Amino acid sequence: MKNEKKKINIFQTLIKQNENIYKFNSTPIIFFLISKISIFLSFCLILMKISPNKISWFNFLVSITSILFIFYASIENNFINYGIYLYFFYLVIDFCDGTVARYFGITSFYGKFIDGLFDIFFKTFLILSLSFFGFEILGEKSILIFGCISSILTSFDTFVLDRYSAIVRWYNLEKKKSIEPYIKKLFLVKITFFYENIFVILIGLIIITKNETELFYYNLLVIYLITFMSALQNLILHIFYSYRNLKFKN
Repeated sequence: MKNEKKKINIFQTLIKQNENIYKFNSTPIIFFLISKISIFLSFCLILMKISPNKISWFNFLVSITSILFIFYASIENNFINYGIYLYFFYLVIDFCDGTVARYFGITSFYGKFIDGLFDIFFKTFLILSLSFFGFEILGEKSILIFGCISSILTSFDTFVLDRYSAIVRWYNLEKKKSIEPYIKKLFLVKITFFYENIFVILIGLIIITKNETELFYYNLLVIYLITFMSALQNLILHIFYSYRNLKFKN
């Protein structure tokens, strides 16, 4: 009886924790829904007493497996479906490491670092592997080229964000200022959410559109366009605010 009550308390704590962090108005709707699903898996991981960092490393293996399935997918096999399923499984687990860490009170900067690093790695090589799959199915060099450019832009997008935030934190420390290091939290938030929602939805739609040449072509094209627009928006915002906040202030 005590054991059952303890489990109920754990689950209720996870729900409350989730509600405090992932709010409907301040989280992309796709990730808001996935965060709710992740509560059940987090609950199981807590009962098994699996450490957050082990969850992160396991998820890294999931991402590699997903990428390999997509990279080696073709008309003759069903690997693309497996790769996409693993992509969504990755998204669910991606919420679990942080949830478990917060529950046990063992959050760390190392955990945040590897979690973010694995996310960048997966998104970059996911787009790259999709571009090779698209070329395999469609035979269009433009899909391969756009896909490779998009994968590079994905990494560059994160590099710009991290570079600006690191410089601003350094500047705040030296000059005792309080400039917000993460511009994405302040400007064009809804547009950024729109990009993230559409990206995840389009990845899922590949399972349906892969058998329709024209639909599949435009599916991939919009994925690349979303990546390009997100990177361009990010670059313009950070150049503008670095000029406004940091110029002539060394």
